[in-house]
Amino acid sequence: MTGVIAASVETITTALRAVFAAERVATSDGFLQRRDPRASLLSISGLALATMLTRTLAVVVALGLVTVALAWLSAVPLRRLLARSAVVPLASAFVVLPQVVLFPGDPLVEVVGVTVTEAGVAYVVLFTLRVGVGVAFLSLIVMTTPFSAVVAAMRELRIPVALVWTIAVTYRYLFLFFDELQRLILARNSRTTGDSGIRGGWRDAKGIAGTFLLRTLDRGERVGRGMRARGGARPPSPYGRSRTLDATDYALVALAVVAVVGSGVVRWGP
Repeated sequence: MTGVIAASVETITTALRAVFAAERVATSDGFLQRRDPRASLLSISGLALATMLTRTLAVVVALGLVTVALAWLSAVPLRRLLARSAVVPLASAFVVLPQVVLFPGDPLVEVVGVTVTEAGVAYVVLFTLRVGVGVAFLSLIVMTTPFSAVVAAMRELRIPVALVWTIAVTYRYLFLFFDELQRLILARNSRTTGDSGIRGGWRDAKGIAGTFLLRTLDRGERVGRGMRARGGARPPSPYGRSRTLDATDYALVALAVVAVVGSGVVRWGP
């Protein structure tokens, strides 16, 4: 199973490992690192919500500048933040790309009888920027706040226990399942020679999918039994206590509230 499928799994596994390596940034002395996790979670989530609400390019650009400023103040490498935030908006742009010809509006250019409209191009650009800025905001939470502190903040903010459980277990064990798949591919490659190509890769993928599913279900059962043996039937408790909110924390939350309200006014106001 050498080729496209194996390379794709390797890429995904590397990206997931990078998520955990990103917590090293959370130990540095930066603006968001010094904030109470509750304030960081509320404010960054609010800014991401404001980004999703707006339909104005100027507002999206302004929120993007806020993202860059927060990253700079928090000692987050902009290149790393961009790399983490680029995949989702690029995929979103590919999905909405047909809107450049389907969206009604003034014609911009005509190629082979297909008319690209100004409104369609503007829609695709705005949609892609909104997704990119929103993902960048959410990436800042993971990169500047240890995940254990995020879980503790969610519990203190009275977020439903079921949702906290789902997020915590998914985060902790998602990379493990891809490691399992990578081991299966490595075992398959050790018994084959040469490049099987795309068709051969898909044929091998069909054969290995059942084994991976069974191993995944078995691993999930063992993880569940281990959690119950350690008291996992009880609601998840915070891993650490949050600090006392200070004036800067309140100011950051207030900024998020203003951003959400302002985005709503710009969108639905007269």
